Amino acid sequence: MPSPYRRYGITILIALLVCVYTLTNAGKDHIVDEVSLFAVTESLVLRGEVDTNAIAWTQWVNSPGEVLGAFGVNGEVYSKKGPAPAFLATAWYGLLHWIASWDINIGLMQGTFLWNGFLTAATSALLWLTAVRLGYDDRTGATLGLLFGLCTIAWPYANHFFGEPLSALSLLICFYGLLVYRQTGQVTPWLWLAGLGAGLAIATVTAHVLLIGILTLYWLTGIFFSPHPSTRKLLDLVTAVAAFLLPFIVAALLLLWYNGARFGNFFTTGYHFDSGEGFTTPLGQGLWGLLISPYRGLFWHTPLFIVSLFAFPRFLRRHRAEGILIGALSVLLIGLYSIWWMWWGGFAWGPRFLVPMSPFWVLLLAPLVAEWKTRALGLNPRAWWPTLQSNLRTVGYPGWLLLILAALSFIVQALAVSVNYVNYETQLRQIFPTDPADPLKFGPPAQSLADLFYSPVFGQLQLLRTNFQANSDLAWFRSDGNVVWLIVIMGFFTVTTLLMALGSWWQISADDELDALPSRPIRWLTTLLPALLIGIWLSGTANDPYYGAPDQGYRAILAEICQSAQPSDAVVTIAPFSYHIPMNWLAGECEQTPPLFGYATNSLNHGEAAQVLSAVLQSYQRIWFVTERLPVNDPDNTVERGLSTVAYKADDRWFDDYRLLRYATPIDLANAFPTQLDTPLADGNGQQILLTSAIAPTAAQAGEIIPVEIHYELEAPGTSDLRWFVQLLAGEGNAVALLDSAPTHGYTPFSTLPVGEDLIERVALQLPEALAPGQYQLIAGLYDPTTPAAARLTLPNGRDFISLSQVTIQ
Repeated sequence: MPSPYRRYGITILIALLVCVYTLTNAGKDHIVDEVSLFAVTESLVLRGEVDTNAIAWTQWVNSPGEVLGAFGVNGEVYSKKGPAPAFLATAWYGLLHWIASWDINIGLMQGTFLWNGFLTAATSALLWLTAVRLGYDDRTGATLGLLFGLCTIAWPYANHFFGEPLSALSLLICFYGLLVYRQTGQVTPWLWLAGLGAGLAIATVTAHVLLIGILTLYWLTGIFFSPHPSTRKLLDLVTAVAAFLLPFIVAALLLLWYNGARFGNFFTTGYHFDSGEGFTTPLGQGLWGLLISPYRGLFWHTPLFIVSLFAFPRFLRRHRAEGILIGALSVLLIGLYSIWWMWWGGFAWGPRFLVPMSPFWVLLLAPLVAEWKTRALGLNPRAWWPTLQSNLRTVGYPGWLLLILAALSFIVQALAVSVNYVNYETQLRQIFPTDPADPLKFGPPAQSLADLFYSPVFGQLQLLRTNFQANSDLAWFRSDGNVVWLIVIMGFFTVTTLLMALGSWWQISADDELDALPSRPIRWLTTLLPALLIGIWLSGTANDPYYGAPDQGYRAILAEICQSAQPSDAVVTIAPFSYHIPMNWLAGECEQTPPLFGYATNSLNHGEAAQVLSAVLQSYQRIWFVTERLPVNDPDNTVERGLSTVAYKADDRWFDDYRLLRYATPIDLANAFPTQLDTPLADGNGQQILLTSAIAPTAAQAGEIIPVEIHYELEAPGTSDLRWFVQLLAGEGNAVALLDSAPTHGYTPFSTLPVGEDLIERVALQLPEALAPGQYQLIAGLYDPTTPAAARLTLPNGRDFISLSQVTIQ
């Protein structure tokens, strides 16, 4: 077990990094890849499913590079990303969801995007422990943890909901477990830990199985050079192999199950290799792009890794096996993604595919950091400042290079988290025209060193200089100029306090570490600081206008849905530009969260969407339908037009630029018997419509939605665009629920209907929640809105409506 001194130092490091990551988090997605993983997490927690139907519209976009999922055998959409990041985040999402269920106003999407900050802070702590295992002291480990956490591209990706932070942690877990086993010969828990890391790695990115192969070679070759004879005994070796492979095999089997459950094929991952995805880039082009190019070059985005190159020979001399391992892992990972079709990683900050190697490249600095620390700071931690002043000129060029490039790397990462780099990525595609229809031509726009000043690193400076307010990527600094000062003040307090605690920890000497440590309660208080900051951050960012204003527009619609949502409800949206609003609020506000199906206007032109919507109509009794900035009866809105022919509309209301419609489905009519009518309705001009039959439930409960189906025929071509009215009347004749509708919910003018054919009008009535039990009369009729008095058509007996049935409200 680590000493109290080390545990306290690691606690400070984790708390400090979590606070920094929270303070610099945007609270929103940068690219849709993050939303794809979030949708899996959301589906798992809310419904025990793994679909991403909430963003199904992403399947029909310009470039295959933007397609984040694939269709399962049932037509539903599933993410192509490895499942481990989404699965592990369910614990954090579940906690946030539980907090929100107490009517505490926090955004679930905003809060979930903090998750990778915890993983990256944990990786920094494990890097510290790895350095200690290699023979370095705790101050060297703490320095490496800080360098990784604040001076590499790990920092920006701690604020993204990508899989790369988990890849970095899982690979380091595997390495750490194997390293300790090589040193101690203990199977438990170290090989179990290594196997767990290996399993997480392949469940995050399947291609990482190649890296696990290299790590396995490192372990197996170590057996023959191990100082522990037991590692070479057959029985112990079999036990060791089983311990390492079992977690790995379990993860592999779960991954195969996941593929089979989604796509009906154990080896289908969701990637579109037939559409251009694959390992097709020339190796030289990808190598240049990932390492040197101003657009994605590793050393432009993390200058600190230049020092890692110089430090590698020194590390290799001291840790030969580990140095060879890191070199082999680096060559394989860089080579693998150099030939990947989209080696630049889409809209991203730097070479995001290389983030998993970041902790290993920082580990290479361990000998240099230890030497610099001893030479510059001396052996007495309490006298580090005067020692530094006197020795600063004697640290040599490697020490100066480390100091300067670490500071420069910190500045680069601070720029990355302060300003939204996606804004400059968009500008680059205007400076260097690309073809979004061809994924192989949709980047990278800046390859040559002659384009150095078009690098995203310099682009961040440009965005910062031109309009920081509009380009801010900090949740507490809004694009409208508002600043959430409580987050800023609390962030300054927590970070300052933790830096002071780290400074005090640093000055504790080995001789008096137990006596000099703060009391146990004070040490435990360190862990509360990030919790306090996160709570204030969640509260302060909940009113971000990006996620809609409370009781307005989309938020008002969500409130209405949650007020009466039932397990038999589903939500279908045509609002692809506002997908983040329901994902942030719906589950937190609804006691019963209905499943969400997010489509675009043209989605029903595709068979997969039609298949899913057909299943929705057969599985749910009520559909809440939301559109964004679309006119009523938009002919291009294929989903609404499709619903008009098969579903039963109850109402249609506007909430600013958003529209809410409620539909009943055919479920409640499955056991209903038709009422034969054979009754004509006529207007004053002799136009006659024959009502042949009607179907409606004979019993319902308050708050439910009643579908009504009216069959009729035209005996002559229509001369007016008549409209239907359907009402549920109480005993005294008052309407307790009513609807007014044109044929097929307004998509078909009455005057264009064919003559002599069986026509069907599908409508529904939303019953009030407080409707009293009893017998009610369901009536229907037609009226002419073009006449001054909106004259109703009449029956032969002179009445202006027809009674369809009696409905018992239970």
